[in-house]
Parts: sequence; C-alpha cells; structure tokens
Amino acid sequence: MDRLIGLVLLRWRLEVRGLLAARERAIGLALLLPTLLVGSALGSFLAFLGTRSLMRANPDSLLPLLSALATAAGLLWVLSPLLAGIAFSETHDVSRLLHFPVPLPTLAASSLLANLTQPLVVAATPVALALALALAEQEIFLPLCFMGVLLGLGFLLAASQLMGLLLHGLARNRRLQDVILFLGLGAGFMLSLLPVLVSLGKFRTVAAILGRIVATDVFALSPFGWGLRAAAHAGRGELLPFAALAGLATGAIVAATGASALLIQRVHRGELALAPSRRLSRTTRTRMVFSGDLGALVEKDLVGAWRDPALKASLFMGLIGPLLFLFLLSQATSYGRSESTLLILATFIGASSFGSNAFGLERRGISLLMSFPVPRWRILVAKNISALLFRLPGLVTLVLASVFLSPVSSLPAGLTIALVTMLLSSGADNYISILFPSAAPEAGKNPYGGVQAGGRGLGGAALGGLLFMGALILAAPFIFLCWLPLLMGQRSLWWISLPLAAAGAGAAYAMLTAGAESLLKRREPEMLERILGGA
Repeated sequence: MDRLIGLVLLRWRLEVRGLLAARERAIGLALLLPTLLVGSALGSFLAFLGTRSLMRANPDSLLPLLSALATAAGLLWVLSPLLAGIAFSETHDVSRLLHFPVPLPTLAASSLLANLTQPLVVAATPVALALALALAEQEIFLPLCFMGVLLGLGFLLAASQLMGLLLHGLARNRRLQDVILFLGLGAGFMLSLLPVLVSLGKFRTVAAILGRIVATDVFALSPFGWGLRAAAHAGRGELLPFAALAGLATGAIVAATGASALLIQRVHRGELALAPSRRLSRTTRTRMVFSGDLGALVEKDLVGAWRDPALKASLFMGLIGPLLFLFLLSQATSYGRSESTLLILATFIGASSFGSNAFGLERRGISLLMSFPVPRWRILVAKNISALLFRLPGLVTLVLASVFLSPVSSLPAGLTIALVTMLLSSGADNYISILFPSAAPEAGKNPYGGVQAGGRGLGGAALGGLLFMGALILAAPFIFLCWLPLLMGQRSLWWISLPLAAAGAGAAYAMLTAGAESLLKRREPEMLERILGGA
C-alpha cells in the first residue's frame, strides 16, 4: 500500500511539474476549464432530470437504457484515441519503473488511480453524483447509489488503460498501426454522419434501432453498465441485486487491472514482438531528386513524412473531410449552383492545413537538422512546402465542386483562396511549432499516451482552436479580395483582385517567415530541449 500511495503521489507531482514547465499546457488548461465547468453543470442537470423523468414515465426501461448509454459512453471513451485522436485518460509510461522491486499489478493500479485527477474525470464526478441523487428514492440509499456509479466510472478508466496498452503494443508493427488508424478514422467518419442522417429525416430509423436495443436489454452483460445497474437497484432498496452487481463490477475492475499488468510485462519488457522480421536488403545508391539545400530539405521531409502513419491519415481526411463538407453545403443550397458555396469550401480546404507541427516528426534528429549550415528560414520554408504538398489532394474536391455546384469560371477564385489560406496557415504554424514544440511519438513508443492524453491533449486542442481563429483572421483580408468582385457583381475584376490577393499573401508569408526565423534563433536551445525531452 505504501508503494502504491508513493507511486500515485509521484505521478501527480510529475503532472504538476509538467504543467508548470510547458506554458502551452497551462494556457490550454485555462482555456479548457470554463468549458469543462459548463459541460459538467449541464451534464449533471440533464443526468438528474432525464433519470427522474424516465423513472416516473417508464421505470421498466431504466435498467436497459442505463446499460445501453453506459456501454456507448464507455466505448467512446475507450476508443477515443482512434475516434478523436486524443486519449480521454492517460496511459502512463512505466518502462522507467520496471527495474524497481514493485509488483506489476501495483504499477497498473497506480496508473489507474493517477487518472482520477484528469480534468475529464474530475468533470465527470458531479455528473456521477447527480445521477446517484436521481436514482436514490430515499436519502439513506444515496451512498450506495454513488458507490455503484463510481464503480462504473472505475471500470471505464480500467478499460481505457487496458486499451491504451494494447494499442501501444500493436503500434510496434507499422502495418498494424496503419490498419488500426484507418479503421478508427472510418469509425469516426461513420459517427460523424449521424447528424447528416438526422438532417435527412432518418431520425426515425435511428430511434427505432435504439428502441429495439433498449427493449431487448442486449447490454445486460456489458461490464460498463454493471455499476449503474447496481446503483439503480440500490436506489430501490434492493440490496441483494446491488451486492451481486457491485461484486461483478469490482471483479471486472480487478480483471482489467490484472490484464493491464500482463500487458505492461509484455509490452515494456519486450515479450510482445508483433513486428515481422525483415531480411537485410542490398544497399543501393541514393539519388536526390531535387537540387540545392532547399530541395534537399523538402525531399527529406517528404520521405520522412511518408513513412509516418499519421501522414497517410491526413491524406485520407484531406479528401474525405472536404467531401463531407461539400455534401453539407450542397444540402444547404438545395443542390443549387452557387459561387459562394465554392469559395466557402475553398476557405475550409485551405484552413485544413493548419496544425502541421513542423518539427514534430524530427524527434531526436532535430539536433542534427539544426547543425546543418543552412539559413533557418530555408528550413521553415522547406517544412511548409512539404506540408502543403500533402494537402494538395484536397483541391480535387474543389475542382469537383466547381463542376457540380458553381460555374467553372469561379474555379480560379476558389483555388486562390485555398492556396492563400494554406500559405498563411503554414506561416502561422511556424510560430506555434517554435513556441510550443511537441515531439511526435517514435516508432515503438505509445502513440496514444503522454502528451496526447488526458487534459493536456484537450487543453492543447483548445489552444490550437484559438490559434486557428488567429490564422483565419490573418488570411481574412486576402480572402476578402477574392470575394469582392462576387459581392460587387463585377466578376471581371477577378483579373485584378486575384493577383493582388496572391501577391499580398506571399508578402505576408515572407514577413511571417522572417519573424519566425528571428524567433527560432532566439529560442533554438529551449526548443531543442523541449523536443529532445519529449522524444
């Protein structure tokens, strides 16, 4: 017990130290807190009101509905690294603790308990209390109801930790990681279509499916719902079913923690070898396609980025995201041919290049890169060019939109808006990559934990959203130049406004790059320390 308490306190201290050392985490958490407070209050109100209303209207459907909702929420939480790209609870790296005489179940339990301070878990506590208040028909049963809800939350965290370790092990095989990544993207894309189905009048079909699932109580055996079912029985004063379900929920938590300990043993001690063996091939002479130091840097970034699974995912979403956005715009315009639809889509495609994390894929090679006798602005420009080249397939959607939704004559304006927004977003990204450097996980490291997890990842997402708005404001004057002839009804003025917008955006990008170069020269030691420390 002393070791467990010591490990949990150590993790909390490391969390506080990491929060104070990285300013972007503190800023992101400050931006995230108001949203979490409002979400927690709204969730508590809806949980209490919805549960009480259901208990009065149809008490027989309470248990099936609780199990179904708990299972859906649990799966979304557990699969959050694949569906959202951010782990809602952290899977800690215990590789540095394996040489200490600490049992593996203790390490797994310490990681599980340390997640209790994650912002999302803290925000879920008032919701759990509100749900327990709603389920308790008498005040004397409130502690038992709250205990049952907490058991459900505990299994959710244990299952999330188990999934994080499993994904870590599978990520050691590049092909498996690619498959898992694209399966997660496909599942997330299908979930994103639910609002579209509702907007197309398919709500009755979805409601009928959900009603059938609840009526048959198919999730009665789901361990995500055992804690809530125990709380519901406790609220009615049915102590024997409560004890049985609470015991099952406790056993599920213990089993998940034991499985996590087994995975820690196999993943971090090298017993889980998923990568296939490869024979050494004969070495061939490498030839550079591009000439000059700028061309060499661009080619290096293209080759290195193509080997990263996240890049393939960005290519896939670079096509799917605009297509979905195009479908929604076509619904809004009732399938009419509209030039404004094309220009809005062009802005969306251009802004999608934001957040490239220029130095993230360098990892430990960043020190070698910075030792090259190359001007720093060329390094930044090369990284921006390589990032933009991988975003160009999204322009295919823009061409299709010009054929089906608007006159082809408006395509040059759309392409100019997309390229201008891409260029300025990349220029603004340089400052973020220098001020808030973040190293992408190396091959074999956990891609779903560390800086990607918990409140730090959500806080970083909140900060990224704020900076994304800043990039759009920066590009707004040049986008307006492309819109101006359309607003005036003088489309012939595009011959003047489009070159002006392109030239102005190029000048703005040059100034952004010059400023980023000066900033990089001043903060280069700190940036190297941050990236090497996180690699």
